[in-house]
Amino acid sequence: MLLSFITTAANVTSESHDSYKIRAIQLEKWDQSSRSVTPNPIECYLIDKDIEVRFFKYPETPITIQIKDTYGNIVYQNMDVINQQEILNIEIDQLQPGSYEFFYFDEKISLKGKFEIE
Repeated sequence: MLLSFITTAANVTSESHDSYKIRAIQLEKWDQSSRSVTPNPIECYLIDKDIEVRFFKYPETPITIQIKDTYGNIVYQNMDVINQQEILNIEIDQLQPGSYEFFYFDEKISLKGKFEIE
């Protein structure tokens, strides 16, 4: 079986506050084999040395969150069922400056976003 994926570049919008910088990680669907309209179940924000994942509703099935470096190495992975949690914070202070990709998978959707650590 041949699977093809279409990857798209994501835009990063930023907003400055007095002591920290918030940048939204724009997520794009990257598995085009699914043609149905499914709303994104999450929003992601890069806030200083954390990624904040905000859930629009509690996931009912296990999810996988991954962060990969420019070489495709997984530098963070969380495979879990998120119960009664609206926000998941991922500490990324151990990551070196550079480009990274954020992946979200559940039974219905796969999302991908790109972000930079300065």
